[in-house]
Amino acid sequence: MRVMFPIWPNPSHLYPIVPLAWALQSAGHEVCVPAHPDIAEATTAVGLTAVPLGDRTKMPTPMGPGRPYVSERAQVARATEALGIAADEQEAWDSFSQFMLPAMWDFHPYGASPSEPQEVMDALVAFARSWRPDLVLWDPCFPGAAVAARACGAAQARFITAPDYWVHSIDLLAARSGKLAANGAQDPMLETIAPVAERYGVEVDAELLRGQWTITPLPEGMRLPVDTPTDSVRWIPYSQQTPAPDWLYPVPERPRIAISLGLSWRKYLEGGWSHIPALLDAVASLDVEVVATLNAKQLAEVTSLPDNVRTVDYLPLNQLMPTCQALIHHGGFASYAAAAAVGIPQLVTDSPEAGVNAVAEGEAMSATKHAASPVTVRHVTARGAGMVLDIGRPEAGAIREQVTRVLTDPTFRDGAASVYADYLAAPSPSEAVAAIEARIARGAGR
Repeated sequence: MRVMFPIWPNPSHLYPIVPLAWALQSAGHEVCVPAHPDIAEATTAVGLTAVPLGDRTKMPTPMGPGRPYVSERAQVARATEALGIAADEQEAWDSFSQFMLPAMWDFHPYGASPSEPQEVMDALVAFARSWRPDLVLWDPCFPGAAVAARACGAAQARFITAPDYWVHSIDLLAARSGKLAANGAQDPMLETIAPVAERYGVEVDAELLRGQWTITPLPEGMRLPVDTPTDSVRWIPYSQQTPAPDWLYPVPERPRIAISLGLSWRKYLEGGWSHIPALLDAVASLDVEVVATLNAKQLAEVTSLPDNVRTVDYLPLNQLMPTCQALIHHGGFASYAAAAAVGIPQLVTDSPEAGVNAVAEGEAMSATKHAASPVTVRHVTARGAGMVLDIGRPEAGAIREQVTRVLTDPTFRDGAASVYADYLAAPSPSEAVAAIEARIARGAGR
């Protein structure tokens, strides 16, 4: 079987597919990763075949949510008003409309003419028709991959690493299409994908938009109640590897705590790291060792580093987590899963008064304007696996008390153990390959 993994070109979209792609290769299947040339080197570095799409000199650097897209966001704002988003729909809709859609627009221009050349998509469809994959496992931020799959006759499924804001929002748009029409508003999903589909003679229907089925590492408690066939796969923590530092082992006798605030966040956020001094001040007087994976930009407001804090620009969490007793992180799923995979408690930094709608008008993203994923916060706290640190109003004393509780109260360790049990119950990548093979054998999606 030949399997393509078209992805949005960022390491945070590449690394999650690596364990499943390796498992497919180990089972004897051919695997490739067609994407923007910017991600080709990182792809080959993890042992996967990269297929650079298009001429790098003729396309913009992928920016996703960091690009303003002012006119496009204005159209989405108009649609949002027409839809009448309810309070319990806001989280999913904001994530879809303000983060996922702008990422798509890098390679699927909003309202484009079907006759307009599209460098990356033209190259993807041409390659798919030539290579003839049996299956396309696509990234929701790159939905043209589903078009390419249909254009070459392949089965297609989504690989998602976040709650299914995609299907939730597509279903909402379909159910309220009358409201959009009555208010003269456009369906932003159709305006994004329809020109691509028309260009290659593909019909836009529910299966194209939703995938024939979905593969996800999210535990049941973090999934949205959407109606789509879904297969689970265990998340295997993986990211760019570096040599293990000499200080990593032996593990210190006093508790080691890790701080990791997200590689993508520090790449795209322009500021808003003012909570870091309070965070480091909070752990300064504790009998712990702290390893903080923070870069110079994140440490710019730190005037002095506590003696018990070691900063490193980067260290893979799969190396660091087995030596730690707790993880302080920003609420991203990869960070959550890295802690879940070793059964340690978590402290999630959050700004309850913030929200994803802070970038609705295309302003520069700032950490102080973004809440952690509410899904992560709810799951960690509901399972008793950790606590939330308020970075909207950071106060070292309060943070110090919470860190101490998580390290000393056995109920948090018990909660983390229950999350770990769920983690182990999910099918391994090799077991997921067997499920994929079975679906293809009996007809995709069934």
